[in-house]
Amino acid sequence: MTQPSPADLTFEDALQELEGIVGQLERGDVALEDTIARFERGMALARRCEDRLGEAEKKVALLLREGDRVVEVDMASGKVLTETHDPGEALLPGAPQEPAHVAAAQQSLLDDDDDDLPF
Repeated sequence: MTQPSPADLTFEDALQELEGIVGQLERGDVALEDTIARFERGMALARRCEDRLGEAEKKVALLLREGDRVVEVDMASGKVLTETHDPGEALLPGAPQEPAHVAAAQQSLLDDDDDDLPF
């Protein structure tokens, strides 16, 4: 049975297969030719996982919002890459707005520095 291309696998499936390969290689009970083939497969799976994580980071970055701004952040460094105005109200006039008490509660959670937490 042929293995599916890494590009056809979900992140979870690629990661699970990669973990299995790593376990086999760590045990060292694989013949040299099989070790090389598994190493090559593992590298392809690792690239697939890295690509999928990069795509996920980009999507998360687009979802980060600060007030009426959409902020794209570099996930590795935390630096703001772009800021744009969210035209939500202009595009959907009359759309339900968050009640003031909800917005205030969310802001107080963001402002809390949690210094009393042990982690």
